[in-house]
Amino acid sequence: MMDIEYTSPNVSSLSNVEAPSPDPRVGLGAGLFDAEEAIWNLKKLSSTPPPKDFLGVTNSDLAFKENYAIQGNYNGVVVWDISDPSNPVLVKDYLCPASQSDVSVYGNLMFVSGEGYSGRLDCGTEGVQTAVSAERLRGIRIFDITNIEEPEYIANVQTCRGSHTHSVLKDPNDDENVYVYVSGSAGVRPEEELSGCVNMSPDEDPNSALFRIEVIKVPLSNPEAAAIVSSPR
Repeated sequence: MMDIEYTSPNVSSLSNVEAPSPDPRVGLGAGLFDAEEAIWNLKKLSSTPPPKDFLGVTNSDLAFKENYAIQGNYNGVVVWDISDPSNPVLVKDYLCPASQSDVSVYGNLMFVSGEGYSGRLDCGTEGVQTAVSAERLRGIRIFDITNIEEPEYIANVQTCRGSHTHSVLKDPNDDENVYVYVSGSAGVRPEEELSGCVNMSPDEDPNSALFRIEVIKVPLSNPEAAAIVSSPR
């Protein structure tokens, strides 16, 4: 067999770029909105502070739809109009705590992860105070963003370990559904709270909620009917 070497011109050009020396990051001053910066091979166009309910809370993820940036945050979702990147405009701040609020968009649907024990089905900010509660949300929230200025919370799918993060996939042979692959990293919730949640090792019980993901099938014509269709391990 003949070995063929191929070097991408982009890789070659990157290898010839030298980083600044001394490192300009050393000694930078800290600050909430006035921290000193060092940028190399990038140009910052703007810095925009968050709405007050999202200030000091962890940002988790970004999704994009047309000229909008949708920002996941442990306190919910923030929508920005980035038509002018030098001047982003706040469109909507949707307060709905449940870490970590990873966000994805498919068409007019927005999917938001929820894993924290204090997340509520009603998006309330008072949290959940009991170990077992019918008010707790751990899984995927589904929003209709046909009107992106007013996202409509239309459904949720509960999972045994919540959703730390997720991916949205489209089967090229299935035009009627989209699929959300969910990964939870928290502990297994009590079976008294969600039926079928088994907190045993897979060796002890093949229905264990440990070391698996959930696959949620979302009918595009009726996303309210979204449901788990498999839990591969």
